[in-house]
Amino acid sequence: MTAPRERRRAPRAIAAFPIRLQPKEGSSPATLKDLSTIGLCCTTPQRLSELTLLGIDLQLPGQQAMHSIKGAVVRCEPARDAPGQFEVAVFFTEIAPAAKAALASYVAAAAPA
Repeated sequence: MTAPRERRRAPRAIAAFPIRLQPKEGSSPATLKDLSTIGLCCTTPQRLSELTLLGIDLQLPGQQAMHSIKGAVVRCEPARDAPGQFEVAVFFTEIAPAAKAALASYVAAAAPA
């Protein structure tokens, strides 16, 4: 039997640090679950509709730079492991080259998701 084929386009790393999501309606704290150079998965108390465009502010552990990234919600469902929270998957739609390089470095050094 062969291993299942990985469908993701970019490697992901486990990440468990706070970020801030900024949909049009305001700002919401979130906690990362995993991160890649093209998207992320996090938990947040706010339900977000699919295709919602939002800003993401994140500071990688041990780094001074705050990265502002834009993305679109591709999935939002109740979090199985966190009652009252939603698990949200976001695809990045705009990311600066410096932010992408910083994320790539983080993903390469962190434990794979």
